[in-house]
Amino acid sequence: MWRCRRPRSLRRRLVLWVSAIVSVALVGVGAVAVMSLRDEAASLANSQVSNSLAAFSYSYAKAKRHQMDPPASDDASHDGLVDFPGQAPGTVIAMLHDGVAVYGTVFTDGEPVPASAAVLRSLESIDWRYGDPQTVGLPGLGSHRVGHSDFAGGERLISAVSLDQANKTVGGKVLTIAGLVVLTILVAALGTVVVVNYALRPLRRVAAVAGQVAAMPLDSTDYRISTRVGPDDTDPGSEIGVVGHTLNRLLANVDAALNEIAGADRRTRQFLTDASHELRTPLAAILGYAELTRQDSEILPPTTEYALARIEAESRRMTSLVADLLLLSRLDEGLDLELEELDLCDVVADAVNDVSVTAPDHRFVTELPDHAVWVRGDRARLHQLLGNLLSNARVHTPAGVTVTTSLSTCVDGTGTAVELVVGDDGPGIPDDIMPNLFGRFVRADKSRSRELGCSGLGLAIVLSIVEAHSGTVCAESRPGRTVFTVQLPAVPATTSGQLGENWPSVVGSMS
Repeated sequence: MWRCRRPRSLRRRLVLWVSAIVSVALVGVGAVAVMSLRDEAASLANSQVSNSLAAFSYSYAKAKRHQMDPPASDDASHDGLVDFPGQAPGTVIAMLHDGVAVYGTVFTDGEPVPASAAVLRSLESIDWRYGDPQTVGLPGLGSHRVGHSDFAGGERLISAVSLDQANKTVGGKVLTIAGLVVLTILVAALGTVVVVNYALRPLRRVAAVAGQVAAMPLDSTDYRISTRVGPDDTDPGSEIGVVGHTLNRLLANVDAALNEIAGADRRTRQFLTDASHELRTPLAAILGYAELTRQDSEILPPTTEYALARIEAESRRMTSLVADLLLLSRLDEGLDLELEELDLCDVVADAVNDVSVTAPDHRFVTELPDHAVWVRGDRARLHQLLGNLLSNARVHTPAGVTVTTSLSTCVDGTGTAVELVVGDDGPGIPDDIMPNLFGRFVRADKSRSRELGCSGLGLAIVLSIVEAHSGTVCAESRPGRTVFTVQLPAVPATTSGQLGENWPSVVGSMS
C-alpha cells in the first residue's frame, strides 16, 4: 500500500510546516475577504434593486394618475415605459398583470429596447416565495438581482438590476487576492528557508564536530579526543547550546576513558615487554641446568631422565613463547624494525625453501613475476611473516596438500601495492574461528592440528608485522581453498634485471 513519505530533514520539515500554516492562514483570510466582498456586492445590488423599484413604482403610479394606459402587447408602443427615469444601464423593468407579463423594457447606454419574449417568460416563472430580492439568470442578459412591488388590481412591478459589473469586480478582486496569497506564500516559504538555515547553523556546527570525532581512528595508539564544540554553540540558554554543551561533556568523558584505557594498555605492554625480557634469563638457566644434568644420564633413573627431557622441551617452548610475546610488544611500540628497500621475491623464495625442507609430505609451489618486486620493510620480519603463514598451512593441513605462494602488484585506492597470497587446498578453517583468526592465543580445533605446542601467536605476529609495514592482511576459507592475502605498499624499483639464480621458481614435492 502506497504511503506518503515524510521528509527526514528537520530543515525541510520546519519549512514545510511553517509554509503549510502560513498557507492555511492566508487562504482563510483570502476566503473571508472574498466572502465579505461578495456580501458587499450583494448588498449593493439589493440597494440598487430597491432604488430602481422605487423609481419604477413612483413613475408608474404617476403615470396611472394621468390615465396613462400601457400597451397590451410586445409589439405595441413602449413610450410609457421609456418615461420611467432613474434606471441604470442593464436594468430590466416589467409589469405583470395576474402573473402575465404585459410589457418589459431593457435599459442600455443608449435608448431603451423592448425586452424579449424569453426574458418576459423568465420573469413570469419567478417564484417569489423564496425571498425578495433574488438572483436569476435572464436569457441573453446574464445574471440579475430581481425585486418586485405589488399594486392593486393584480398588477406587479418587477425591477431586475444587472450583476455583470459586480461579478466582474468581484472576479478581479478574487484573482488579485489569490495572486497576493500565492506570492505571500512563496515569500513566506523563502523567508522560512533563510531563517531556518540561519537558525540551524549552530546545529550544523555541532553535527560537524560529532562527525569529525566519529571519523577519528579510536583504535589507534592516539586515543585523545581534543575536538570540542565552540563556546558560541554551548550556551545553555538555547536548545542547540544545551546539545553542544552535553556533547562536550560526553567527549570529555570519552576522552578521559580512552586515555585511561590507553594508559592501561601501555602499562600492560610494558609489563609484557619487561616480563618477557626478564624471563629469558631464568628460562635459559633452567634449560642449561637440565642439559647439564642429562650429561650424567647413564647414572640417572629412567624417570629422572624423562623428566629432564620434558623440562628441556617445555623450556624451549616457553622460551619461544616469551620471544613471541616480546616481539609482539616491541612491534606494538613500533620498535624492532630495520627498514630497507628489498626485493620481496628473494624473501618469498627463501621462506618457501626453508619450510619445504621441514615438510616433505606437502607440496610447496611459488608463482613469482619475472621482475623484482620492491618494498620498504624489515627483511627478517617479512621472512618471519611468510614463514608463519607457511607453517600455519603445514601444521593445520593433512599430508599431500599443495601450498601455493604467489606475488604480484596491484593498484588500489592509495596507489600501487604488492599483493602476497598464500593459499592451500586443505580442509579449510572452521567458521567459528574466522572472526578472531588473527587474535592472540587463538588455536584451531585439535582435530586439525598436526603438532602439539602451538602457542596461537603465529597469525597475531603476522598481523602485527603487516600493520608495522602499513599493510593489510585478510583471510578467506572454505573446504578445499584457504587463502591469506597480504598487501604492502610498493616502492619504485631501484634496480632492474631478471630474478636471481639462487632460487627456483617452483618448488615441487620433496622426499
